[in-house]
Amino acid sequence: MTLRVRLVLLSATVVSLAAITIGFGAYVIAGSRLQAEVDHALDTRVNSIERAVQESTNPGFRDPRRDEPEGDPLLQSRFDVLTQVIDEDGNILAADGRYRLTPDGHDMNIATEQVGRHRWTITIDGTKYRGVTKGLTPVGAVMVAREISDITAAQNSMRWWFLGLGLGTIAIATLLAWQIARKTAKPIEELAVATAEITRTQDTSKSIEVRSSGEIRHLTDGFNSMLSALNLSRMQQQQLVQDASHELRTPLTSLRANAEILTRHDLDESTRQEILRDIQAEVDELTALASELTALATDQRKEEDVSEVSMTEIADLVASRASRRTGRAVTVTSNDPAEVRVRASQFDRALSNLVDNALKFSPATTGVEIYINRYRIAVQDHGPGISDDDAPKVFDRFFRSVATRTAPGSGLGLAIVSQFAQDHNATTFIERGDDGGAIVGLVFPSDPTSWASPIPHQAQ
Repeated sequence: MTLRVRLVLLSATVVSLAAITIGFGAYVIAGSRLQAEVDHALDTRVNSIERAVQESTNPGFRDPRRDEPEGDPLLQSRFDVLTQVIDEDGNILAADGRYRLTPDGHDMNIATEQVGRHRWTITIDGTKYRGVTKGLTPVGAVMVAREISDITAAQNSMRWWFLGLGLGTIAIATLLAWQIARKTAKPIEELAVATAEITRTQDTSKSIEVRSSGEIRHLTDGFNSMLSALNLSRMQQQQLVQDASHELRTPLTSLRANAEILTRHDLDESTRQEILRDIQAEVDELTALASELTALATDQRKEEDVSEVSMTEIADLVASRASRRTGRAVTVTSNDPAEVRVRASQFDRALSNLVDNALKFSPATTGVEIYINRYRIAVQDHGPGISDDDAPKVFDRFFRSVATRTAPGSGLGLAIVSQFAQDHNATTFIERGDDGGAIVGLVFPSDPTSWASPIPHQAQ
């Protein structure tokens, strides 16, 4: 069942229930009001008879044989009203109208006690009458009935009118519901068709065009944002594979060439040992490259929660670890350091990459400094620095400047730093030190919750 049909059925059902409820309620209320008017007229009639009897010294119906006394002020003839007075034994003392009323047990009790009131409905010769019996002192009771065929006819007429109006309302509501459902469901159907086409073609570069507003527009914008993110992710994956293939080609070619040389029988021992050392270095480089590729390809956000950490504590750990590994001085200087909301292990790796990069390009006799000032952390080396032409590219994957292409490394260290910055809405920067060395670092947002809206890094 389509969404359009479900909307029509739901709307028609709601309108039908409302129409039935309103029609039935109006029918009951109208019938009740009509009957109340009849009861009020009957009460007025019996009350006037009661007053006349109490005020009269000779009511004129003590003789049981007297029927329809002429000129009797108590029995005012009406063609649609039956009136009669009975005594405590049920005998008719006076009567007016075409028919005689037969008292039942309730009427007899009222006549005997001469107090109380009893309402009833009877059918005489196919005609319905509404009546009331009221105690009448000192004679017994008075019974008055009025023909209600007009009320019955009115109720029947109302019944058919309400039925017709209800059916008409349901039909009109169904047509309107169909139009509204068609208008409401059309953009959703267009969105479903567009997403199915994208699924079929696997083309995430196109945007979904749906002419709508409100929630459907928001939903479409959400789909387009998702498609943009998927397309960007696919492009990054393709670029990563292409770059990785290019970077892997050189060490693999070198390994193959060295392996072929090792198969020669006339190779002297010193040359063999040198080739083995080259092979080991190339294997180490491939291992490091594979490790960093894995770090870039893995979505670490799914593996670690964000928490508040001290930049000074992380920097001290990284500096101590780098100093033990290289035997060179790595110092930390803090000025009013702030706590930042980050994934601690991701921050540790990014800062370690900055320190390793600085150690790689600094002279062996010099150290590396880590400076922390509020939400800013920077790593300074004392090497040749980064040229203005290379500065915008150093955070790209596999980028290596002409001057550093012979140095060991994969070209992914600063790319990992850039990814960390994007994940935490931080910015990266590059500056030149007083001695010409490079200063590379991160600036975190001062709002600790704004990391959740990542933005691209900004190289300075």
